[in-house]
Amino acid sequence: MSGAAVLLVLVGVPAPASGVPSGEVPRCVAESDGVRVGGSPGGSFGFLSDEDLGRELDIAKNAGMFSVRIDIDWSVVEPQPGRRDWSSTDRVVDAIVARGMCPYAIVTYAPAWARVATARDQPYARPASPDAFGAFAALAAERYRDRIVLWEVWNEPNITTFFTPLPDPTVYALMLRATYRAIKKVQPEALVLAGGMAPAVNNGTNISPTAFLSSLYTLGANRYFDAFNVHPYTWPFLPNDLSTAPWNTAMAMWSMHDVMSAEGDGDKQIWITEMGAPTGTNANAMSEEGQAESIGIMLNALLGNSWLGPAYVYSMRDSGNDRSDTEQNFGMVRRDFSPKPALAEITEFTAEHSG
Repeated sequence: MSGAAVLLVLVGVPAPASGVPSGEVPRCVAESDGVRVGGSPGGSFGFLSDEDLGRELDIAKNAGMFSVRIDIDWSVVEPQPGRRDWSSTDRVVDAIVARGMCPYAIVTYAPAWARVATARDQPYARPASPDAFGAFAALAAERYRDRIVLWEVWNEPNITTFFTPLPDPTVYALMLRATYRAIKKVQPEALVLAGGMAPAVNNGTNISPTAFLSSLYTLGANRYFDAFNVHPYTWPFLPNDLSTAPWNTAMAMWSMHDVMSAEGDGDKQIWITEMGAPTGTNANAMSEEGQAESIGIMLNALLGNSWLGPAYVYSMRDSGNDRSDTEQNFGMVRRDFSPKPALAEITEFTAEHSG
């Protein structure tokens, strides 16, 4: 289908009303409108032991986090067509809700049988059918309708890593439309966010968040998200380092909001659903003090900018003990649960600003 044809498809069919309908607003939707901090623990979170899962969530709760971002991974739930096992997701959702926190769910990652044929062997390949992906989202929304009202459609669709074989705003727009409609049919009061955009520049392989956002508006797909969503990592540099301006996604959030405002969407928020920095011994890692400073700068950006939604810290706990591997060292606590300075930074911020 050509881009022009898709534009007609997206614009020509009425969308559900965006935002929350009049009447009672769910608590987790209402809370997300304030200055709020959440935790984004990563895809391995669901595989923790009950004890470690509980300890991580207790640390997040005690740090003042209102929400935890989790994967509802189609490839985990339904590895074979029609054979679904929700037990792993059930356990995590129930543990979050039991602590009075809000699950924020990413509907994501197609099983091999549902991936685009040209990348079927790639774990993060885009789904072959946007409608089939939307149908899975509807099942998730129905199952968790009393526990989850914050939803995200895929993860980092603007980079090849998570949208193999190549990021494609047209394909993603169709996924967004199908998923938004599916969730809103079950939960009209829910918030549905676009997939968090990874830091990237336009290079023929990846697409910058601002360019991807502009493409969604060109396609009319902005009617199918209640908020936009970015992952403004800047490590090993601080978010306010002016020398990084040409590629700094944190600084670009203001221009992204300008794009939204110019299209009449200035009241929609931009959420930060992953931000942080790795510590450790890798050449690209930051000191623990630098990690805390970086997180503090991003949290302070929420103040006085009502168009910025909640900020989710990636991650809550180091995922391993190899200090030379950046991916294992994003936690606000170490693998043994001992705190890094970032934990105090977050706790002090939420105590002062997230009443």
